[in-house]
Amino acid sequence: MSDAAAWWSGLPDDFLTWLIAGVALFLGTVLVILLVRHRRLKRQFHGLNLQAGSAARSLRNADRDLRTLFDQSAIAVMMLDRSTRNVLYANETALTAFGARTQEQLSSDVMQRPDAWGKPPFSLLDFENLFNRVGSSGLQMFEWQTLGKHQQPLWLESSLSLISFKGEQAVMFTGVNISSRKHAEKAERYRHQAMTSMAGDSGLHVTLDHLTHMAEVRLPGARCGIMVHDVERRRLRWAGGRSVPETFRERMDGLPVAYGSASSGTAVFIRGGVTSRDIRTDERWSGFREDAENAGIRACWSEPILGSGGEMLGSFDVYHGAPWSPGDQDIDALTDPVALASLALERHQVKGQLEQMVLSEQMVRRISTDLLTLDAHETDQGITRTLRALGEYFRADRVFLCQFEANSQQLAISHEWAGEDRPALRQKGKGKYPVAMIHLKKFMDDRSNLVLKAGQPVPPEMAFLTDLLALDRNESALLAGVKRDDRIAGVLVIQLTSAINPWTPQRTQTTELMANLFGSVLTRNELLHSLTYQAVHDQLTGLYNRHKIESFMDQEVARCARYGSTFSVIIFDLDHFKSINDRFGHNEGDAVLSDAAQLIKAGTRESEIAGRWGGEEFLVILPETPLDSAVLVAERLRESVASHRFSIPDRVTISVGVAAFLPGDTPHEVIQRADAALYSAKESGRNCVRSTF
Repeated sequence: MSDAAAWWSGLPDDFLTWLIAGVALFLGTVLVILLVRHRRLKRQFHGLNLQAGSAARSLRNADRDLRTLFDQSAIAVMMLDRSTRNVLYANETALTAFGARTQEQLSSDVMQRPDAWGKPPFSLLDFENLFNRVGSSGLQMFEWQTLGKHQQPLWLESSLSLISFKGEQAVMFTGVNISSRKHAEKAERYRHQAMTSMAGDSGLHVTLDHLTHMAEVRLPGARCGIMVHDVERRRLRWAGGRSVPETFRERMDGLPVAYGSASSGTAVFIRGGVTSRDIRTDERWSGFREDAENAGIRACWSEPILGSGGEMLGSFDVYHGAPWSPGDQDIDALTDPVALASLALERHQVKGQLEQMVLSEQMVRRISTDLLTLDAHETDQGITRTLRALGEYFRADRVFLCQFEANSQQLAISHEWAGEDRPALRQKGKGKYPVAMIHLKKFMDDRSNLVLKAGQPVPPEMAFLTDLLALDRNESALLAGVKRDDRIAGVLVIQLTSAINPWTPQRTQTTELMANLFGSVLTRNELLHSLTYQAVHDQLTGLYNRHKIESFMDQEVARCARYGSTFSVIIFDLDHFKSINDRFGHNEGDAVLSDAAQLIKAGTRESEIAGRWGGEEFLVILPETPLDSAVLVAERLRESVASHRFSIPDRVTISVGVAAFLPGDTPHEVIQRADAALYSAKESGRNCVRSTF
């Protein structure tokens, strides 16, 4: 028997019974424990299912409540898939803001199409960059511009943030409409720019353009323009507003001020607001209906612009592309731009009038003095300087002088000044033109000047100007005949660009005067370069002779009578000159006269005119010089002669008389008073200066 069998046989007889009972008990205990645990886990699972269902219901309720809240909100809200950027939800405000009708259209036609977005910094790429930064940087705050309904700019104060939506993480876009604030800020910027340009040296059109932009911001969908009243011609000139098509602006420029002349001309005529709700049916637009149609204009509201004294300055016009009438809010919005336009136009007029008066007087005096005292070799330079002065005074594009060449029977550009951006006509090959002077003379004899404008026919006598000037748009040119001894010798032409007709009576009068001065200068230059030069100069002294001095006296008296200025005359002779001739001979006497003439030249300015009046007598004309200043000049001349060492051993002195021009004087009367003062100087012992009124 083996050991195991021996061991088993040695056990008590009931051991097996107890073993089986113990195992059964153990297994029963384990089974009970497992059943208890199973029931507990089942209860826990059921509880978790109940909680999950409740949470899901809560989440669905929250999503529904959130949608309801967003749908009723004035804030634009979109839920976007974080990976695809597809629109998961968009409220009505968001659809309107992005110009879509449905959520699907917003997702397909906007969020996935770059051409549906604006230009940088409001492009789709810019939006995507902000979208991508949400995950790494969190909340993104920014301002965004879209083209909403009717393609009008819509400003949104926006944000992008992460949010749980439908149990998944999404990106929420929100946008608060701040268009009113942005438009107000933009309008205020234009207002500030208008005030700045008005206070500075900017042109009137710059100020008016700012004001029209300001009005367009305040009146969404409108295009605005400003017309300036040309009182002399009873017409309106387009002066501000570039949103309106150029062809329409050109058509309206020059609109007559009359009842039934579109909206602008009627408003200025009746001095009250005029509204054309539908241009197609408004009889006042019968002559311009097609132009308005081509420009996309269907309605017009015109308000007159009045000055502080009630004078009519122009009209402020508001155009729309569909039938439209202004409401109370529109009227309030236009009040400020109209008031500022009135201020700008009034200030421009007053400033222009004052400047023109002062500059005209100064220029005429300076130029006339300069031109009438030019030496022969300085004539061309002097004429060119004068053309430049005229160009700067008129703010012209080009000023040139044409002269008739008798040999070639052509009109040639002899002198020219052009602005920096304008090529010289002579450089472009436009130098000489055949002209029938008989016809030209007859044409210019019938008028003192001629104004040519772009688009207007050119008289046959002036046909050569068509190619020469090639006027464009608002360009115009003023022509004045240059005459020599009552014959046409040339033409003075001033060309400039302006939306407002610049050729006022004062300006045309100034141009005619300049043309007359050029005629005098050209005549003088012709004389200086011919044998007749000697006829106006004294052969011995080189000074002007009496005949020429008398001519200068006539011109100076006429100029001063015209402009209310003055001039003075110095007349003197050599003391005891007969004794010099008797003692030293006529040759020495001539040498003394020649030396005295050189002292006169050295002691007078270029603008002062000196001549030999006769024998040992000399005369000096001092333009723009009052009596007291002339006495000082005379005293210097006397001292220079008295201190000079002449070729003769005796001392040479002079007696001097001074007189000034008085209103109403003739040349003879001025010289007569100077002669009386000279006689008084001789009576006082000679070698002295005496003056008289």
